[in-house]
Amino acid sequence: MEQQKTGNKLGYIRHGKVKIVPIKRSSDWLPPDSDSAFLNTGATVSYVVPLHARTGSIVDPLEDLTDEQKDKVARELGLESREELNPRRKPSENFWLNRNVVIDKNGLFLDLTDVGDFIKFKILQSNKEYIAPSWSDRYERGEYKFAIVFEEEQYKLKLNEIDSKREAYMQFGKIDGSSKKMADFLWIYYLVEPKSKRLPNNPSMEYMKSTIGTIIEESPGKFLSILTDPHFETKVIIQKAMNHGLIHRDGMSFRIFNENMQLNSLDELVNFLEDERNNTIRLSLIGKTEMLESGVSESKDETKMASQTKEYDDEREKLQQQNDELKKKLEELEKKIGGVTDKKKPIKRTAKPKVEARKDDNVKEVKPKEGEDKE
Repeated sequence: MEQQKTGNKLGYIRHGKVKIVPIKRSSDWLPPDSDSAFLNTGATVSYVVPLHARTGSIVDPLEDLTDEQKDKVARELGLESREELNPRRKPSENFWLNRNVVIDKNGLFLDLTDVGDFIKFKILQSNKEYIAPSWSDRYERGEYKFAIVFEEEQYKLKLNEIDSKREAYMQFGKIDGSSKKMADFLWIYYLVEPKSKRLPNNPSMEYMKSTIGTIIEESPGKFLSILTDPHFETKVIIQKAMNHGLIHRDGMSFRIFNENMQLNSLDELVNFLEDERNNTIRLSLIGKTEMLESGVSESKDETKMASQTKEYDDEREKLQQQNDELKKKLEELEKKIGGVTDKKKPIKRTAKPKVEARKDDNVKEVKPKEGEDKE
């Protein structure tokens, strides 16, 4: 292990044992211990030396060895020289071509003092896309299927895991009697973990304890980082406000409804709400949220009202946008036709010519009756 950390060339490790450990992840469909959660019993996966993404040539698994170290490996393999380990040799003479390592659901044990196991180790080490370089890096990429764990590292990891879990369960003991505190933790976990499951309405104490227990077993460090987060209370406010449509999230962008602002990250929104200048907005979110919920759970009427309120705000905003667009189009149309639409001149009515009766005309004057106007 010390040879891996010192010197210019880090890959010549010829002592100790290595375990290639499966990385099991929980899912909505299968628990991590299910036979089908990783590989079914009897199934295997095979790895060969990968190709360079840019050039398409075979990667050199021994690129981190010195020439002297390559010579030693070649002699142990019964080869004449290190040149026979060159990955750029033609296919018929290429040592690495079609050489594979088979692993089943239980992983693989390798003894690095054995040259054959060392070659398998280097092939797996070169598959950087699917093999994590250490157990602590196993969740750095979603594509990782196995992790390389050295024998001495296994003991240290086990001790660290025990210590971490012990601390996590001690902290859990401080909140497991409060449904509100457990729910607040699960809401924050849902906020910061994109693949986590949303907390259902009216969750039971048993459900929340079981869910948090699973989180501690799988990732005690994550549990501790959330529970001891100095911004915990603010993040609870944010997630609950999101539940009731008071804050809208689009990817990693957040917007508080009825506020003329757009923030591009959760940290920015946290800083905004913790700024004393925005205390009115913070208190408004707390007040509105408390009106829409009671304790941890929401009643059906409150949930419906919050949903209808959000739908109304969305529809109103949509109609306002449509109205603005229509108004703009009408203005453009008026300009094209010279403004005739709203500027028509009123029609001037001409008075009828007054006809006067001559004295010699046989016309009698008709006097209006009472209550009628005289024209």
